[in-house]
Amino acid sequence: MFAKARAVAFFLCSLFICSIFPQVAHGQLLDEVTGPMSAMIEKLNVPPAMVAPLLQKAADGDAQAQYVVGLLYFTGQSVQQDHALAVQWMTKAANQEFKLAPTQLGLMYLSVQDIPDNYILAKQWLLKGAAHGDLDAMNGLGLIYAEGLGTAINGEEAIQYFREAANGGFAIAQYNLGGQYYTGKLVAQDYKEAARLFQLAAQQDHVRAAYNLGVMYRDGQGVPQDSTGAIRLFQGIAEKHHFPAAEHNLGAMYYAGKGVPADLILAYMWTKLAADSGSEPGKKLLAIISEKMTPDQIAQADQRVQEWNKVHGS
Repeated sequence: MFAKARAVAFFLCSLFICSIFPQVAHGQLLDEVTGPMSAMIEKLNVPPAMVAPLLQKAADGDAQAQYVVGLLYFTGQSVQQDHALAVQWMTKAANQEFKLAPTQLGLMYLSVQDIPDNYILAKQWLLKGAAHGDLDAMNGLGLIYAEGLGTAINGEEAIQYFREAANGGFAIAQYNLGGQYYTGKLVAQDYKEAARLFQLAAQQDHVRAAYNLGVMYRDGQGVPQDSTGAIRLFQGIAEKHHFPAAEHNLGAMYYAGKGVPADLILAYMWTKLAADSGSEPGKKLLAIISEKMTPDQIAQADQRVQEWNKVHGS
């Protein structure tokens, strides 16, 4: 009986992406840093025609202009992206003690690894930002201590910084701290606390936190098992953000009939969306699902994919 249960569990895990995204990884870091910066630039609405006057103002010593120019070069908004120039201008603003600059400079160093001693410089500037109460800086310091970036891993410091930023309502820190409670890497494992933190971050539209919460509802980790709740979370971020891991898991749930009636056409649709985004697990699952379908069913499912892409964007 136990062998059968293990076999079923193995089968389900071969269908689903069973792991969560526990913390901002190096591959995600640049996205996590540049995303908010790009959003700020969009709000500032700096058209290309305004770049030259802004550069002149920055050259004349205006700290705010230096800060904005630094953001422009880092994100590539209205200028050719140039991380070296971004750091140069942001350093000028930070040296004039422009309040927002130390944290942004620290995050730049943290995310760009081709600058010598980047992690050491990141820590120096983020400490200054944290001293001003900047939650983004605290989260960055948490990541440095959690991963041992330019320093020894220090779980106590990492959790302290993550917690302070999370308690201040910073979604990325809530996600990172939730990941620590989920894995038990730097703090005692606590699925219930992990789910609570992922929920807080998900309420602020943090995609990976919402995905993680969906996995926990699907598997009953720290929350009552709720396949319907998992599907709702996966579908929400799939529709809003075209998140491949969520699309894959939706496909797997429709294929296995987990929380929903089994439906090969919907299973194919969601899995195809994940596969088309480059998901290797999605490609493998799509092949399995396709073998169970007739040519007519595949044609119907492909039509669903086309209709979905028209509504939500490919």
